[in-house]
Parts: sequence; C-alpha cells; structure tokens
Amino acid sequence: MLHDRDYMRGRQSPNWLQWMWSDAVTLLVVINVAVFLMQVFVNDGRPFEWGVLSMSALADGRVWTLFTHMFLHHGIFHILGNALMIFFIGKALQSLLGTRNLLYVYFLSGLGGAVMEMAIGWVADQPSAMVGASACAFGLLMGLAVMLPQEKITAMIYFIIPLRMKLWNLAMMLMGLSVVLALLQLFNIWDMQIAHFAHIGGGLTGWWFVRTLGYGGGPITYERLWQERQQREQSRELAGVRRKLREVTTRKSSDDLKLLEAPDTKDFIEREIDPILDKITAHGITSLTEAERELLQRARNEIINRDRH
Repeated sequence: MLHDRDYMRGRQSPNWLQWMWSDAVTLLVVINVAVFLMQVFVNDGRPFEWGVLSMSALADGRVWTLFTHMFLHHGIFHILGNALMIFFIGKALQSLLGTRNLLYVYFLSGLGGAVMEMAIGWVADQPSAMVGASACAFGLLMGLAVMLPQEKITAMIYFIIPLRMKLWNLAMMLMGLSVVLALLQLFNIWDMQIAHFAHIGGGLTGWWFVRTLGYGGGPITYERLWQERQQREQSRELAGVRRKLREVTTRKSSDDLKLLEAPDTKDFIEREIDPILDKITAHGITSLTEAERELLQRARNEIINRDRH
C-alpha cells in the first residue's frame, strides 16, 4: 500500500501514537487488565461504583457509565474470559476491517448490549447493574462470524476441552445459549447475576454493523477480504496524494513553482502524475517502471518540502 512505501511517506506521527492505532486490540486489553488491577489493589477487587451502569446511575446523570462499565469486571474469570476473546477475535477482525471499523464494532456493541440490558430490565421491572466488556466481545465474535462463517477454529470449553467447529456455528451456539439463559433469568427460573441480554445486544450490534459494510452474503475467505481491504486503503491513499499534489498549484512564490521544473504545475500533475496513480489503482505499485517510480518520488519530495515551509 502507498503508505508502506518509502517514496510516499510524509511526516510521521510519534511512534506511540502509531502503536496505539495499529495495535488497538492490545491497547484495549491492556486498559481492561489495568483497570481490573486497580480494582484489586484500590477497591478490594470490586468494580468502582462511579463506573457501574444502572438505570439509577443514568437517572442521576451519570451518562459516562454507558462507556465506563465496559472496562470494569467482576472477578478474575470475568476479565480473563473477556480479555482472551477480545484479543484473539479482535486481532483477526482488525486485520480484515482496519482499526477504525474494529473500534466501531467494539464500542457500538458495548453500547448496544447496555441499551438492551437496561431496556429489558426497565420493561420487566427488574433493574440491574452491569459491568464488563462481554457485549463488546460478543459483538466482535458475531462480526467475525459474519465475515468468515466457514472458518474453522478450536474453541476451548471452560478453557480445558478443545472443540473444533465453524466460526458461525460457534457464534450461534453462544448466542443461543445466551438467549436461553436470559429467558431463564427473566422469568426468575435461574438467576446467575449475569447480563445475558447485554451479550445478545452486543452480538446483534456487531452482526448489524459488519452487515452494513457489505459482508454476510456468501462464504468468503481471508484472501478475498484482505484484497478488498487493500483496495479500500489504496483508494484512500491515492485520494490523499492527489489532494496534496493539487495543493501545490495554489502557492504563489517563484520557489514554490519549481515542481519538477514544469512550466504549468497543474497541467503537469494531470498529464504525468495522475496516470501513474491510476496505474497503481488498477495494477498495484509493483507495476510501475523505474522512470514512473522516480517521477512519483520527485513529486513526493515536493510535497515534503511544501509541508516544511
């Protein structure tokens, strides 16, 4: 992709910002674990009251609990299960959808789960408080299952029993189990003190969001998804390059008009640079000749010089 090539790199962001963006899944897991450790050492392992989501909290104006509850957990197994699920499923989803869509799935699923849990509790007059990233994890699972329904994975039941099955079947099994347990809890048959409706809401939100991106038709493969993502990112990069190149034409000093020593910068870009960018879109960067690479390199240098002045 264009931003991976030396001759198309402009000024770089700080390394820590690059890491936060490129490895958002690890960052989410680290934040969840760090908050849990704070609970252990500061609050005897209990979730911080100011971050717990409930109808009373929302009525009191603590709307931030719609987000903070996603980073609080009850006990080691709660955080362990969610962290593992988020890490492995999130990594796969990020590699296919990119960081921005990964974060959309994560936080929208958390919100979707919270809304469903609070709404059902309010309608059934069973107010509850909830914490945890389980709705986020279910959203990631359903999102990946929509994209790779036929992908076979090995699930560890109770972290001990290995079970190999298709990803879609695993997602449906967990969603179905959540529905059954949610109904048992709703009718006071078996109250496990778990926000099962949040799991359902999170899963449905993740499913919905990935479907809105155009996935979920027939079975597809990692290779096809990766190619589609490359094409999307390449199109965005090309649009950015064209925009920067055309900005050169708005400058007025004599020094600013020396792009490749062309008498008319705008015409030069349209005549020489645009065809190269179109060729990259159609056939990839590897299709460029040495002369075309050199021309693009010189144009890139002009962009950098402009940014420095």
